[in-house]
Amino acid sequence: MRFFYGERNILRALEEADFWKKQESEHVDVILEIVPDLEEEYIQKLEEYQEIFDSTHGRIVQLVETAVNCHNILSPEIQRDIINIINLAVRQSQVFIDFIGMLLRDSNAVTNNPTAVIVLNHIRRESEYFVGIVTAFLNSSCANNGRYYNDMGFQR
Repeated sequence: MRFFYGERNILRALEEADFWKKQESEHVDVILEIVPDLEEEYIQKLEEYQEIFDSTHGRIVQLVETAVNCHNILSPEIQRDIINIINLAVRQSQVFIDFIGMLLRDSNAVTNNPTAVIVLNHIRRESEYFVGIVTAFLNSSCANNGRYYNDMGFQR
């Protein structure tokens, strides 16, 4: 994500969240496909993550459509909704990253599948990229003197 959009960085961050929630949902399918003997407890958790990612993605799409319909002139309420969903998306990704780490550490089906280890590490890095780029947006050094980062109580 580039930071030369000025006040529209919030919309760029929303676009990133749109892309990455869809991507993480697809990553669940990839994991299930490459680890056919994955333990049931992990399958259930992945299916829960996929539902969460899809639900969040749906809300993000609604906010994107609202921004378009408002010609990108955002009320303070819409801005707050956007920041809230971006923060939620980041927190979801952080939890997903931790879960992938647990799979790599604790799942026999994953640890015994060298291809799965490579793919899961790649998926984890991609989610870490999303967290990093959006955190940079919310960080005080990158946006509105930290207004978004601090006002929303963003937690790592």
